[in-house]
This record gives sequence, C-alpha cells and structure tokens, in this order.
Amino acid sequence: MKLKELLNTPIRRMVARNIALSLVVGICLLYVALRDGRRMHSETVMFSTMSTFGTVSLAHQEKMTVSNALTAAHEAVREVEKTCNIFDPESELSKLNATAADEPFACSDLLWDVLAQARAFWRDSGGVFDVTIDPLMKLWGFHSKRETLPSAEEIAEAKRLTGLDKVVFDDEKHTVKFTVPGMSINLGGIAKGYALDRAADAVRALGVKVGWIEIGGNILALPKKSGGGKYAAGIRNPFHKDDILGRTTLGDAAISTSGNYERYVVIDGKQYTHIINPATGLPVSGMDSVSVIAPTGVASDALSTSIFIAGPDAVAGWTKKFPGLRVLIVRGPADKPEVLKYGKGWGDVPSALPPQ
Repeated sequence: MKLKELLNTPIRRMVARNIALSLVVGICLLYVALRDGRRMHSETVMFSTMSTFGTVSLAHQEKMTVSNALTAAHEAVREVEKTCNIFDPESELSKLNATAADEPFACSDLLWDVLAQARAFWRDSGGVFDVTIDPLMKLWGFHSKRETLPSAEEIAEAKRLTGLDKVVFDDEKHTVKFTVPGMSINLGGIAKGYALDRAADAVRALGVKVGWIEIGGNILALPKKSGGGKYAAGIRNPFHKDDILGRTTLGDAAISTSGNYERYVVIDGKQYTHIINPATGLPVSGMDSVSVIAPTGVASDALSTSIFIAGPDAVAGWTKKFPGLRVLIVRGPADKPEVLKYGKGWGDVPSALPPQ
C-alpha cells in the first residue's frame, strides 16, 4: 500500500482520534516485517502522563521483547514525571523549589541531568529558553485563572524572580541554590522531550529498533529497519486544530510543536499564549506554531519553544548546531498567514495558507 493510501485508511483515522490531544497527529507504523520475511510482533499501549496522554507502539520478532520494552518505556516516562512534576508537592522538583532558596538542594542523577540539558539550551539560546520562567507563568494565570492584565509593576517583580543566571549550580556536588527567594523552576518546556529520550534509551537497550513513542504531541520515531519505510507525521493547522497542514516523514528523530492554541488564558476577551518571553515578561505574540524535527526529544522540545519566542532569525544558529534540523513556522496575521520552512523533507506542507 502506498503512503498516501495508508494515511487515508480507517486505521490511520483511528490512531489520529486516539491522540487527538496531541500537537502532531497521524503517525503510522509503516513496517512490520524483517528483510527475511518473518513477521514481527507489534503492540501499542496508551496511558495518562504529564497532564496529557502517552502512546508507545513497538515491534520486534520476539513477543516477550516487545512486552518488556513497552513496560520499560512506560516506567521511564513515569520516573521523569514523578521527578519533574511541578504540580505534585511530593515530586523532587517541587521539593527543590520549596527549599533551594534556603540551602543547596542535592539533585538525583535524573533531575541533575535534565537540569544540565536545560542549562545548555539556556546558554545556547542567549537566555531565551529559561526554566525559571515559572513566576511569570503564575502571574499570567497559567496555574490559576486571572481576569485582569498584570500591571507593569507586577511583571517587573516577577521578572526579578526569573533568570537562570540567578541559580547557583555546583557541578561537583550536583546541588542547586536559588540566590533570590521566590524563584521557581518549571521543566514544562523540556520534560516531555526528555521523557521521550529516556523511554527510547530503555527500548533500545532491549534491542527494539522499530516503533515510536508519543507524549502529548511530542513524538520520537525509532530508526527504520533495512527494507522498511519511515513514519508519516501530520502537522496540525494552528488556525483549525482538527485539521492538518500537510504530512512529512520521520525516522530516527523527534518532532515537537509549540503553538498559541495549545495552552492559553483569555483576559478581557483576548487570548494570550502560555509561551512567555523571559526578556519582556509578556506572552509571545505574532507566532502561531513552530514545529521542530531534531535528533533527540529534548532538542525538538526545547527548540520549538526557543524558536517560538525568538522568531525565524534564530533558526540559522540552531541549524549550525544541529545539522539536518527541520523547522516549520506558521505565523499571522490571520488574514494573511505565512508558512516558513527550513530544511528539506516537509513533504506536502504548503508554503502559504489562504486567509483564515
């Protein structure tokens, strides 16, 4: 069956419905056989995680290997959630936020690793990607609703509590210390991608190379087998989120989308995206969605947020760091939206959209 035919089958539509809350939809397993013709065993599991849903779909010639790999992937995701969930007062991250202003907090290996990667993207983005953005998230009502716009004074006070340069990291002791009381770290911009990488590592360690893992629209595809194909991923239309702009292929890479339709608040009748520019303290405007295909889940997750904030001018620097990076930007105004594509392989995604 050809790719276009497969994407229009009831199976594809069923998969799309199952992950309807995802930012990227329509992923299909395109190969189920080894080169020698032996049929592979494939299984899919779905579960709730990180305030969304996760899906793991794997294939291998041994049924028990698939079962063990599914369990290992699920446990890897649960471990990341248990460690990094800012809304769980018992999570390690919550305990860090509660005490790091008083004394250095000793991190587990997992938390230290994800923080180290967040620090690297903060440094390489010039401070655009900043996990200390949480005081501003709270101010704008993304943790609890508010009905009025924050004042300039409130924004300035929240900004005083943000900035990764105000956090002391001890690389020998793996401790974290806040220099300003009231600071708080939120790993929402990187935790899903990190969980994808951890789950993929667990799966690969068991010898599974066929399949994909998805968490809330962040998707990581394992390498294709010799004699097999790639995966098909549909890019959601930010103006009509039940539709897709077009399809691209994905193999041995991850894709993440940041959109203004994903999470937002409405104040005085106006919608404000949850993605905040740490330099201004304001929600980003003028951007509708950014999709990034990168070598790892962490890179795709962090870069979709970074580029959403920094805009198209930031793409060139990231493509130098990540050769083969693919970036898709959709931005308004709604009466004349434009689509910007960087990198090869965006398939049938259009280069322009009609007025919305």
